[in-house]
Amino acid sequence: MRLYPVLLFCFLTLTTKAYKPEHEYWTRPDSLGLKYVEKRLTTPDKAQLLSWLLPTTSSKPLKKTLIIAYAATGNMANCVYYANEFLKAGFDVVLFDYRGFGHSSTFEIDPERFYYNEFVTDFQTAIKAAKTQFPTNQVGVLSFSLSTLLATLAYQKEPFDFMIGEGYVSDPIAITSYWKRVANREFTLPSGVEVYPNATRKLKCPLLLLAGTKDEITPLSTSQAVVAQRPNRSLLTYEGDHLQGTTVWKEREFADGYVRRIKEFAEKI
Repeated sequence: MRLYPVLLFCFLTLTTKAYKPEHEYWTRPDSLGLKYVEKRLTTPDKAQLLSWLLPTTSSKPLKKTLIIAYAATGNMANCVYYANEFLKAGFDVVLFDYRGFGHSSTFEIDPERFYYNEFVTDFQTAIKAAKTQFPTNQVGVLSFSLSTLLATLAYQKEPFDFMIGEGYVSDPIAITSYWKRVANREFTLPSGVEVYPNATRKLKCPLLLLAGTKDEITPLSTSQAVVAQRPNRSLLTYEGDHLQGTTVWKEREFADGYVRRIKEFAEKI
């Protein structure tokens, strides 16, 4: 028996403390009657990534593509219900799996590794695919927790037009210290992590951050500091914990208030 999609998504992406990849897809876009193109994307280092490319059927298309990137658990099946809501709002949507997740190339993942530079390469490859599949669209990213870091780094070589990040990672070293303090977990970091703060400052595209007032993993104060760096950045807060925006902003049905806020941001770009 499957969990309601909101609970499933929140459960699988609640923290950045460990990778929990899943290889089997518990759902696919066609389970919701969605048309999609399944493609294998080849990264510069020859990894194969599985991707689902979904065109909107809205009568009022926004001409904007949204790449939805999960945190560090499960696979892209966990984003299908989100994709459905954004498609109805007029976005075209791209989902993809990092290597080691879903049906992408196998990749040995150490759960004590905070992130891999290879995942940045994967993100860049997905951005290129989005530009190719929907060439007349603006391309944006909706990323959660750890994927906000990967998106920020990917932007440095493969820019996109706008970004939405929930649970934005502004300082990976501080987060590893947090997990050491609260759970006695030791994490390793890849080479180049020291340049990440500069990557955040160099993110030139419009940026919307979503932050919970009770979030201890990526505290509200860190999102406020990131938004203060550039005038084209904005912040929306909710009374809740890490990655609870969808739940808190629900109005009548799944993700409606969440999608409405993001659409309002994207329409201004």
